[in-house]
Amino acid sequence: MIKITSVGKSFGEKKVLENLTLEVKKEEIISLLGPNGCGKTTLLNILSGLTRQDAGDIYIDDVLVSGKAGTGKVHFKPSDRKIGYVFQTTSLFPHMRVKDNIAYGLKAQQLPRKEVKKRTETLLDFVGLREYAKFYPSQLSGGQKQRIALARSLATEPQVLLLDEPVSAVDPQLRESFRVELKNYLQALKITVVYVTHNLSEAFVMSDRIAVMGNGHIEQIGINTEIYDKPTSSYVAKFLGINSFKGKALKTVAGVTEIEVNGVQMKAATSPCLDGKKVIVTIKPENIIVSKSADPDFKGAPNNAIEGTITEMVQMRSNAQVTIDAGFQLKTRIPLSEVKNQVISVGDKVHVFFSVDALNVFADTEGN
Repeated sequence: MIKITSVGKSFGEKKVLENLTLEVKKEEIISLLGPNGCGKTTLLNILSGLTRQDAGDIYIDDVLVSGKAGTGKVHFKPSDRKIGYVFQTTSLFPHMRVKDNIAYGLKAQQLPRKEVKKRTETLLDFVGLREYAKFYPSQLSGGQKQRIALARSLATEPQVLLLDEPVSAVDPQLRESFRVELKNYLQALKITVVYVTHNLSEAFVMSDRIAVMGNGHIEQIGINTEIYDKPTSSYVAKFLGINSFKGKALKTVAGVTEIEVNGVQMKAATSPCLDGKKVIVTIKPENIIVSKSADPDFKGAPNNAIEGTITEMVQMRSNAQVTIDAGFQLKTRIPLSEVKNQVISVGDKVHVFFSVDALNVFADTEGN
């Protein structure tokens, strides 16, 4: 449905996108996940036609809408791309009532008055703002304005919908339920969606696949479990809050590889093809068990046991975010009840346990 090939974009001397390639399937919801400034919004602007790329080609439904065609250049206007766009900052017409903002595109298509009224009311119901139909944008909250902007973009039933942080201005207590309703509505419309967010939980809820962006290109793409369980770079792991450290694969016996990290040896389930090579190792915080006892009462003994010192504890609502120096830095979460039961505090010597399968290991090609 959407094919982006080797796209590059710079603003002055700053490279924002570099050799970015991505394909989005028909009726797929794909999230562009990454920190602020990684080029997510720039890519949406290029897809919509609001910004021209410096290099590369953009295809929508097998039609070249921007790029090179032979010796010439092609650039479809935004209005010719059948794309809806919900911006991070709302852009409602201030002089129009809410219902007229939503109906604007429908009236431009010269649809019958009854059809315009029916679609407008359906969308007002969806965003929960029917009673605000006669209000002006200046009378709405930020979250209400964003929901009306979403309704307006959906009104013309575009083939592709671009969403730039569409729930960021929605009231926090409504955000979770609104995401679920939004995904259900998008699936019912059967359109292709590119969804920008910096929030991992939001990407998990909304997406069929996630594309993690960084350094001007796609760092990794896959379904939710692939991205979170098997990050393929330090950048992705760190952005997702997963522990990442460099080491060396020593030898593999019966499918278990010995890994050395700063003089500490661990075991991981990986391939003998990594033996003797520099590797990157990742482990999710929730796969780490911490105990002041060297022989805790586990159901099934873990395969790795190392020692460390707690260097930082940050108390959250129901757990403590804990940093451990084990010769390398490990971050994990401990339930507050467990912190109290074990009387754990900063400076304590602790034992860290995790299974062979908890470690994700891949060749270090990052060169630093």
